[in-house]
Amino acid sequence: MLVTTTRPTVLGLAKRAWSSLFRAAVPMALLFIIGYALMAGLDIAIQRLTPSLAIPTRDALKEIITNNRRLPWLDVAKAVGLDVVVCILRALITAPLAVAMHRFILLDETRRFYFVSRTTLRFSVWLVLLQVPTAILWWLILFASGATGLVPLLVVLLIALLLFLMQTLQLLPAVATEERSPDTSARLETALERAEGMFWLTLAALFLTFLPVIIVQAIAMRAFTKLATHAPLIVPLARAAAGFIIVVLSASLVSWLYSYGAYKKAAGAQLEMA
Repeated sequence: MLVTTTRPTVLGLAKRAWSSLFRAAVPMALLFIIGYALMAGLDIAIQRLTPSLAIPTRDALKEIITNNRRLPWLDVAKAVGLDVVVCILRALITAPLAVAMHRFILLDETRRFYFVSRTTLRFSVWLVLLQVPTAILWWLILFASGATGLVPLLVVLLIALLLFLMQTLQLLPAVATEERSPDTSARLETALERAEGMFWLTLAALFLTFLPVIIVQAIAMRAFTKLATHAPLIVPLARAAAGFIIVVLSASLVSWLYSYGAYKKAAGAQLEMA
């Protein structure tokens, strides 16, 4: 198991996250290609099925609420149902990529082909569970669009929730490496203990690590806006590419945070015993 005994710097974490991603790209190329293909296939299916099933977009629903028109609850149910299905499928598809990346960094284990196992299924369950509160708040913000005073409160709650979820990120490498835990609450408690004193480090490292992705995505959106009208497949392919980078880069960064957080917690426990 990889152990980092000295507190990493923000720049050091960003460098390690990117270097680990590039280092894994060659030996795990086939796994990455299959994972990206599945993500792209899902995004293409969403783009094609949404109009054919007459599922309204969030923007369309927001316009209805803003104009004080009656909500078509059947269509709302379709949109919510699509969100749930997509969330589950995306978790199942991305879990093998994230698990492989965690194990590559922490256990020096190389997965050369796409795989599904009990570990990846358990990992995908955690991904869904962590996303559920965020999805509920997103929908509440949408439904509260007409009530101007409620939206800011819900946005503040959403930001607070995202910051809390950031503190629980270290449970994902623990699940990927099959670290034993008595129950769900103990898993969450351990992750929060490991993240103690690392709030600003984690937040700054996430920002710096993903800054290149944000810049490239902003440039691509401007460059391909007109092209997308003639080649609509560019949009889901680009979305899948961004999603793929976010998944593997997040797993890489959180693995390095975990390698220090686990050591810090163990060292603290030894000092208490002494």
